[in-house]
Amino acid sequence: MKKIIIFVMSFALLLSNSLVAIAVFEDVKLEHKNSQAISFLQDSDVISGYLDGSFKPDGKLNRAQLMKILVEGQGITPDPEQYKNCFPDVADQWYAPYVCYGKEVGWVEGFSDGNFRPESTVNKSQAIKMTIESQGFEVSGEACDRALFKDVSDSVWYGKYVCLGLKKGLLEEDENGNYLPTGEITRAQVSENIFRSIVLRKLNREAYTQEVKGLAVEALVAFKEEKNAIKLEIDGFKEELKKMREDGATDTEIKTLREEFWGTVNASHQANREEFQAKIKAAHELFNAEKTVVKTKLQECNAQGMKYSFMESKCVEKNAIGGAAKKAAVNKPVDTTGGVNAN
Repeated sequence: MKKIIIFVMSFALLLSNSLVAIAVFEDVKLEHKNSQAISFLQDSDVISGYLDGSFKPDGKLNRAQLMKILVEGQGITPDPEQYKNCFPDVADQWYAPYVCYGKEVGWVEGFSDGNFRPESTVNKSQAIKMTIESQGFEVSGEACDRALFKDVSDSVWYGKYVCLGLKKGLLEEDENGNYLPTGEITRAQVSENIFRSIVLRKLNREAYTQEVKGLAVEALVAFKEEKNAIKLEIDGFKEELKKMREDGATDTEIKTLREEFWGTVNASHQANREEFQAKIKAAHELFNAEKTVVKTKLQECNAQGMKYSFMESKCVEKNAIGGAAKKAAVNKPVDTTGGVNAN
C-alpha cells in the first residue's frame, strides 16, 4: 500500500510538472520568458485566454481586469448583491464585485476625484501595489535600504512597493536598469508578478530565486488546494442562503446574514492571509450550525400557524413586520413621483 501511495504521488507530481512546463496558449511558446508564470496561472484557473486560443501576452489590461484576476486568483467570487456601488463610477457592472471587494479589504483606492477609473490601463506601479496588497505582504513605511531602479525614488508613493518587490524578487527590469513605473504593464508582466508572489507565499520563502523557481510545482499543488477549498466554502454559503430564502427568510434577513458572513471573510482576509482558508471554513461551519437551529424553529412556528423572525429570534404573526424591516418601512421616504424616475 505504501508503494502504491508513493507511486500515485510521484505520478501526480510528474503530471503537475508537465502542466507547468508545457505552453498552453498558441502565442506563448516555451522560450517566452514568462511562459512558466502564464502556464502556472492558467493551470490554477487564475487567468484564461481568448476564444481563438491566444493569450496576447503583450496586450494591456485595465484596472477592472486586474482586480478580477487578483480576487478570483484566491478562490473568491464576491457576491454581487453585497459588493456594488463602491465608487461613483463603479455600480453594478460585471467588475463591480471584484473592485468593491478589493476596496473593502484595502487592496485598492480611488483617485483624488473619488473615482476608480476601471477602464484605465494599469501601469506598472499600480499593478505592483495591487499585487503586493492582495498577497498580504507587509510593506514597510521606512526608507528603502537598497538602491532602487534608475527611474524610481523611494520618496514617491509607490517607492515602498517597488522596494519590497525588489527585495522579494518579484520585479523585472529593462536592459538599462529602469523600471518604467508609469509605463503600461502587459498581461505577461502581470502574470509574472502574481506568479512569483504566489510561489513565495505558498513556499513561505523570503525571496524569489532560481532555486525557488524550481519548486513551482510544489507551490502549484498547494495553491490549487487552497484556492479550491476557499471557493468551495463560499459557494456552499451562497447555496445555503438560497435554501434559507426557500425556508421563509425575508430579503432583509438574507441581507443581514450575507453581510455577517462576508464581514467575517473580509476581517479574516485582512488579519492573516495564511489563516484565511481555515477562518472561512470555521465561519461556514458556524453558519451551518445556526441554520440547523433556525430550521427547527421555523418548523415549530409553522406548526403554530406563525412564522419565525430571524431578526427577533421568535415566532411572530405571519403578517407582522419585524425589527429591522419595520424600522426600514418607517424610515422609507414617500414616493411623490408616481413611480416615475425623476432625474
